[in-house]
Amino acid sequence: MYISGLAWLNRVGMCTLIFLYRIVDGFPIVAMHNRYAPSGSHEAHPTVVRGSFKVYCPLDTSSKGTWIGFNERGLFAAVTNQDTGGECKVYRSRGLLITDILTSFSKARDALSYIKRELLKGHYKRGNFILADSEEAYHLLHDERVEVENIDPGIQVFTNLTVRGWVRVDAVPQELLKYVEMRRRRAFELASKLKPTSVDSIILELKSIASDHGGEAGRGSICYHNGVESYMSSSTIVAVSEDPRGSKILYCRGNPCEHEFVDYTHILRDVGVAELSAKSVKLAGKRIALCVTGSVACIESPKLARELRRHGADVTCYMTQAALDYGVSPHLMQWATGRPVTHRLTGVSEHLEDYDLVVVYPATLNTVNKIAQGLADDAVSTLCASTHPTKLLIAPAMNLKLYSNPILTENIGKLRGLGVTVVEPRISEGAAKVAAVQRVVDQAIRCLTTSRLRGRGVLILSGPTRYDLDPIRYISNKSTGRLGYWLAKEAFQRGCNVRVIYGPGDVTYPSHIQLTSVYTVDDMLSETLNELEKGIYEIAIFSAAVLDFKPATYWEEKVRSGSTWHIELKPTPKIIEEVSTRYPNLTIVGFKLEYKAQREELTRRAEEELRRVRASLIVANDLSEISGEHHNALLVSRRGLVKDFHGTKEELAREIFDLLEEEI
Repeated sequence: MYISGLAWLNRVGMCTLIFLYRIVDGFPIVAMHNRYAPSGSHEAHPTVVRGSFKVYCPLDTSSKGTWIGFNERGLFAAVTNQDTGGECKVYRSRGLLITDILTSFSKARDALSYIKRELLKGHYKRGNFILADSEEAYHLLHDERVEVENIDPGIQVFTNLTVRGWVRVDAVPQELLKYVEMRRRRAFELASKLKPTSVDSIILELKSIASDHGGEAGRGSICYHNGVESYMSSSTIVAVSEDPRGSKILYCRGNPCEHEFVDYTHILRDVGVAELSAKSVKLAGKRIALCVTGSVACIESPKLARELRRHGADVTCYMTQAALDYGVSPHLMQWATGRPVTHRLTGVSEHLEDYDLVVVYPATLNTVNKIAQGLADDAVSTLCASTHPTKLLIAPAMNLKLYSNPILTENIGKLRGLGVTVVEPRISEGAAKVAAVQRVVDQAIRCLTTSRLRGRGVLILSGPTRYDLDPIRYISNKSTGRLGYWLAKEAFQRGCNVRVIYGPGDVTYPSHIQLTSVYTVDDMLSETLNELEKGIYEIAIFSAAVLDFKPATYWEEKVRSGSTWHIELKPTPKIIEEVSTRYPNLTIVGFKLEYKAQREELTRRAEEELRRVRASLIVANDLSEISGEHHNALLVSRRGLVKDFHGTKEELAREIFDLLEEEI
């Protein structure tokens, strides 16, 4: 479809990547990436993403992917647009593809076949992909086809349009071609003048190039200005050392002509500022205010601050005088958050800060009532008064008599009606105890996650099933239900309404996950159909280990040891088949378990299962490849995706829901 020149210019992301390969002594890869992103998008400064390898990169807060980065083995990857238009239904972010590569591969040659295979599926926007290590470098041009070129030592410049003899540009506006060529020529001209005396001098000169306007600041300058539907979101400079531990990464948010580069090289070391081990990037780039009020439960607040940061959040603490009186030191909270603490208002107007989420943990009766009435007489209540209700999360904690106060009950209902998220306390020992740290973290992620699955009903079958043989013995199968646990958490965090039907396992599910316990396959089928009859579910995930056979006879008394025991088995009902037949519009995720099967055989059986039960996705497993939290799998979708997965159960749950995002 043809897009007018002005509309096209407003929509495209006019990125500039300068790539210096094997020209700086000791640093085979040096690159500068000026990123121009759609208006309204957000990104996070460089952080550590963990997979098979640690990755150092900035992140897009929506997709959780990156556009430039490198890993602990020295593999580098980057991407720019290829704005030639063309029909393409995007199923997945290119940034996630870059992240996949960097977390999973150590060599450019090994990553090359994977990325080429992925691009040929047609699931990604067109682009220019760069893969490099100290020995080899490649440029993959993804347009109407995928073309791979070796990159020789020297200087390369990539923009949002690479022209080759086979690339059709007849529909590309001339003004866009002009701007692209202006930036490419100017970037190459400046890069060619670089004198590779030392990596520090090169980085200094790249900072200057990143802020260059050429003739004038605008859409044709390296430092991009005057975009309508896009803006210059950042500039990133990386220098990958022969010993990756000596590498460098610098980042400037916004236009480099207006802002300073910050050196984030410390993230390569587990010391200093980077004193926390990351668990995920689900809160990356999010600014959270943690408000602490006067309750014994405020001793839990430092734990919450640290846990929020482990998921990538920037946390700032506000405290009431009563919180200080209860003995939580502002020095402790400063350590927990890594930032100064606000416990009284000053001329800086701390109460007008714009946070993505304000968490009151714990929230006393006094504080809850003040927030509900719009009162503002301390740092916490004033910040809450200036914050939109939908950005407030409160976790009450107090004596049970106070929690039963009718005025408090009325005010909590009022706050809920305004859009405030209230995390219910745990009732125990005559007290309304503040919600567990992990529950509040899950709720914070849920509040701040943008997902097409939000509000949808998800039914998850998990755990083993059993049948008793006699009062002492039973038959079952090997399953813990741990994957179901992570699937439920992932669904909750994405805003889904979740229920788990769980067999007789030992996993303790979070209290905020609705749970139905069952024992046999017949029990599981009955409960599944009961739930689906409610008409509130769009997705069903069949991760339970369902027995294929059950005993034909149950012995009322214990069978004595030493005797011969012949057990007749008969087939159990096929839950997924029954559901697929009754609910043809349900989005189904099925699981296929085999043992020591070759990849080709595993793929064939998964595809057969996909067709048989009309599933959207089949997760094929080989029991010999599953150990503890490690869970290899083969993902086969109805869109033709066949993808190998290597990682943990938590990561697999995330991957499954990423694919479901594309199906909805």
